[in-house]
Amino acid sequence: MDKVARAVVFCDLDGTLYTGHIWQALKRHHQTQRMKLPTLYFFLYTHMALGLLYRLGMVSEERFFREWAVHMAWLLSGLTSRRAQQVFDWVTAEDVLPKLRADVLARLRQHQAQGEPVMLLSGTFQPLLATVAARLGLDGALGTELALHNGRYNGRIVPPLCFTEGKALRQEAYLNVHPEVDPATCTAYADTYFDLPALERVGHPVAVYPEPRLAAVSTERGWPIVGNPREPD
Repeated sequence: MDKVARAVVFCDLDGTLYTGHIWQALKRHHQTQRMKLPTLYFFLYTHMALGLLYRLGMVSEERFFREWAVHMAWLLSGLTSRRAQQVFDWVTAEDVLPKLRADVLARLRQHQAQGEPVMLLSGTFQPLLATVAARLGLDGALGTELALHNGRYNGRIVPPLCFTEGKALRQEAYLNVHPEVDPATCTAYADTYFDLPALERVGHPVAVYPEPRLAAVSTERGWPIVGNPREPD
């Protein structure tokens, strides 16, 4: 007899389940704890300059977000995994948990009550994402892996970045090792146009407080929308 297909739920973090931004939470942590301040300010100043180039149309939006996410690993460079875990615990308790979207979390609880595992799927660093998932009693996390060298984070990621097609690759890798899961029965929640590859991979895509481009695609394709679409920047 064929196995019964299991449905899995994939949920983005920033902007979807969580109203804040992980980079801002890490910034607040480092400033509050007076930790790695030269690295923090170098990261902020260089990437704000990149943001200006993006606003002027000299750098693509995707490149801007990609470089911002990849280089955010600088903020953990030199830390052991144990020391970094203290940072992740702080960020989770002090910033992520107080800024959860109650309506989205309630939907995830409904999925769990129906026996559907819920996986966080986000560009956020894997150990931080796993910490958030554990604190919320979710079933797992699929994020961006951090590179280690001699037992310390070296300020780099292990490609691919879990963003755009990289997010879909991370999702696909999970599905490949879980052949009992039928993507057509799965649900995905996300908030930006860059999440389209991951949303399109499942049978039940849901836009959550979407930015205008994702709201337009969702309306055109008849996808459910949770919350009010965001105003254009």
